[in-house]
Amino acid sequence: MGEDEQNWRRLSLEAAALPIKFRVRLLEDLQASASFENEDGLRFNVGSTSEYKRARRRRVQEAALVKWLGTFGPGDVFFDVGANIGALSLIAARLHGNRVPIVAIEPAFDSFAALVRNIQANALGAVVMPLHLALFDETGVRPFYRSRLGAGSASHTIGAALDYARQPFAPAAVEHVLACRLDDLVRVFGVPRPTRIKLDVDGVEQQVLAGAAEVLSSAPCEVFTELIEANAHDQRPLEVVELMRGLGYQQTEIAEHRPPGTFPRVVDTLFVRR
Repeated sequence: MGEDEQNWRRLSLEAAALPIKFRVRLLEDLQASASFENEDGLRFNVGSTSEYKRARRRRVQEAALVKWLGTFGPGDVFFDVGANIGALSLIAARLHGNRVPIVAIEPAFDSFAALVRNIQANALGAVVMPLHLALFDETGVRPFYRSRLGAGSASHTIGAALDYARQPFAPAAVEHVLACRLDDLVRVFGVPRPTRIKLDVDGVEQQVLAGAAEVLSSAPCEVFTELIEANAHDQRPLEVVELMRGLGYQQTEIAEHRPPGTFPRVVDTLFVRR
């Protein structure tokens, strides 16, 4: 055990022995000072190890996505669906300033709180609109199954406790969240219609896109989504492609995260409607 680890354990034990009112004050002081600036100059107010790891990582497979973010122009409206703690929303805002409105959608309560903190830490409240809800193929209150708790965590699902391979899992917790069709979000609530959508929803892409049929077919749009093929017999990615083709979209770019033939097969796909 290194010296830093020893010091941390000693401080942790000392903090646990404090009266509760002082532990709460200590938490507040630590939270206020737990800020991190990544290599892009973006600030993150981190409150967990998961947040810190997500804020600082720059994965090679995200290069195509970040390049796509840079292609936005005047008149675009960006929807970051599955925004988590907001890393991509912040990158898009930094790239385009106040010229591209951003709607950041995140249903997990702890990640949503971190998303709001990070928007404020970068003074981007005028350009990034955070919404605490889940996009789905129906509008109403629905169960949201958490793979684990903690801001920055992922692999949660809505409607049924099924993982990306559509296999049942035992959730760490169940929240009830507002689920909303994108069509209703735009038509009923007056949220600006998106022209660019990043979709990262851990296996319910088809339901989210089905709930957006009116928006997607009414005007040109681009959808950048991650599709996961659990095994050689998994037809869900093909079903998403066929749904988008039915709405007039084409696959224009495909980037594989793993060597061909490796499962689960993770593919970034850009759909464009001209």
